[in-house]
Amino acid sequence: MKRLRNKKGLLEALVVIGLILLIPLFFTMRTTAEQNAAQNTSAPPLPTVVINAPAGSNALAPKQPSACTFPLAQITPTDTPPENYTFSEPKVVLTSVDNRYNIVNWLPDNQQVLITQDLYDITKNENGKYLRQSIELYNPNTGEQQIYAIRYHTESPPLWQEKLNAVIYPHMNFLGIDENAHKLKFTRQIWVSYGNPDTAQMLSDNLPQFPHAVKPGGDEMIYLSDKKISKRDKSLKEITSNPFDLNQWDYAKTRRNETPVSYNMDWQPNTSLIFLHSNGGMQEGGGYTFILDTDTGRICELNLDGWAVQAHWSSDGHYLAFIKATISSSPVNTTDLVVLDTISGKTYTVEVTPKELEGKHYVDDFVWAPDNYHLLVVASVVPFHGTKQEGASGLHLVDFISGQSVNILSAYKFYANSSQSNLAWSFDGSKLLARCPTMEEERVCYIDVQKVKE
Repeated sequence: MKRLRNKKGLLEALVVIGLILLIPLFFTMRTTAEQNAAQNTSAPPLPTVVINAPAGSNALAPKQPSACTFPLAQITPTDTPPENYTFSEPKVVLTSVDNRYNIVNWLPDNQQVLITQDLYDITKNENGKYLRQSIELYNPNTGEQQIYAIRYHTESPPLWQEKLNAVIYPHMNFLGIDENAHKLKFTRQIWVSYGNPDTAQMLSDNLPQFPHAVKPGGDEMIYLSDKKISKRDKSLKEITSNPFDLNQWDYAKTRRNETPVSYNMDWQPNTSLIFLHSNGGMQEGGGYTFILDTDTGRICELNLDGWAVQAHWSSDGHYLAFIKATISSSPVNTTDLVVLDTISGKTYTVEVTPKELEGKHYVDDFVWAPDNYHLLVVASVVPFHGTKQEGASGLHLVDFISGQSVNILSAYKFYANSSQSNLAWSFDGSKLLARCPTMEEERVCYIDVQKVKE
């Protein structure tokens, strides 16, 4: 156990040194015993006036976007009743002493899961040492694993393109070391793999940001290139782009540290809108929470009274759930689970872990249930220093409208890591995959789910 912990700590330190120009790290890398996330309070009512500002003007100074109005988009929510779920005992299906798994999501076939594996056997090349990461499809029923790509380690996850049965992923292209500036030289790229790492193809190079997004269903994808929104259709052919300069909207630059802002993207189903958010980096006020229209380049800002550490849309596009932080610190103090109704603008804040447990309360990761009423949440409580209370970390089934939170499979521990790709729920609702590590080894558990409508 000591060997594993020391080995991982050394390697993670090397990764941080290499990537510090790329990613604002607001969370310390976790072992299975260390949990980090960000503090939250209930979000106030969101603004209901002000028109969106166009994105492509030649403003000399950054400016704050206008407040978003509701509904965010014209959508038709799926009218499905809440469901009851029962969960089988977890079955360990993947283990490793040296490596760590990240669970991205189930594929639409409900049989395979997109995962990444952090390969802790450090390799050395002409540019120095680096940490590798494999991108794989994994079938829990058969145990089959297919490697799609090997890349330098990055927190930005790959995405599945179901129209092409391909993986779209960001990649760091290391060019060497600037001895004078003591910095690594690299470019940011987007690649596609159809199943063979040797035949993967680069889609774009010299990008200002890693994040990219594939529209649910696979009809489009976008990424941000030089002052524009680059778009590709379902065959990955470039289509009409719109001017867009992120620097124009970095209005709080004077209130943050020197670390460049790194954004995440989450595409609202059945619309052209993307939740574009940066998780912190500010000395005051946290990160940015924008809504970007990929068709027009227009942008607006959500007033969340904090910032989003991680976000996922419900499958019908009605709700945006996110882990919210309110205090800029590293590691952050606590986090909350918040759900935004994108039609009315109403927000729901859920107490996932019991407040009577003394300590710092964290929401570490979550996924939506197929019914769009429930969420499955990895949550933890870290005791205050000097107390005898043991820490708690587990899976909680949350009904965000009623505020009910139930710790399922309480006899087992489920931990999150800093990449926040720790669990996935199949589209048909019948199965779960979740990280369930011990102090001695990395583990992934498979759970059968039975659902019964009320």
